[in-house]
Amino acid sequence: MNWVLNTIAYGDLMAQESFGQLDIIDSVKGLGFDHIELRSEYFDGSEQELADFKAANKEAGLTVFLSVPAPLFEDGLLNPELEDYFELAQAVGAVQLKVNLGAYNPETVVADMTLVNKLIDRFSISLTLENDNTQATGASDYFKAFLQDNGNDKVGMCFDVGNFLYFDEDPVAAVKNVLPLVHYVHLKQVEQATNTSLAGLSVGDVDIVAVLKEVDQAILVAVECQYKASDIMEVEGQIKNDIENILSSLN
Repeated sequence: MNWVLNTIAYGDLMAQESFGQLDIIDSVKGLGFDHIELRSEYFDGSEQELADFKAANKEAGLTVFLSVPAPLFEDGLLNPELEDYFELAQAVGAVQLKVNLGAYNPETVVADMTLVNKLIDRFSISLTLENDNTQATGASDYFKAFLQDNGNDKVGMCFDVGNFLYFDEDPVAAVKNVLPLVHYVHLKQVEQATNTSLAGLSVGDVDIVAVLKEVDQAILVAVECQYKASDIMEVEGQIKNDIENILSSLN
């Protein structure tokens, strides 16, 4: 299993003024991860911070991904800020950008994706498209139809295991439906009765192990859940515990 650590894991700590994403890098490397996924919503907006991220991750030897909480398409139109997202990814040294797919227009999607692929080539940054938690733009059939026609080796699915439960689609059936279109996996736990994302990965209604048994072992898998913690050592301990539990169940 190839692991990525999404910085939402430290979200409780980042609510503190004295703690930011830059404080996470040494922790991520110390835990043995080779990949980090930064989140744009945690940036302070300064060019200096972006330069610091790029330098710090390079020094730590981490491969960088960037998650942006925005759709590729909105109401059938290609997101006009997409180029800005690629520029942001480039500024922090990212090799992969993640956005939601959103609602595309079948009549214009070919032309739109031509523009998207030009951005991918220009920035040398691949794109993964995440399923959101709505039936309309998050269902596996929707992704399968889009990616069969518009996916390629640089455009694939970021399979979020938890979002399917919000509209009662079985994540295991979903992952079987979209393979081999999945390029990346986000792990989180959800309480289905309340449609609530939970802290950690060990308790919840998503059968994470069953999903991962369907996924090619070469695909990168991200811990993408927030942990409840008062200090960085608590977060690290919970991450280690969750990964150990998953790996022991897979073996």
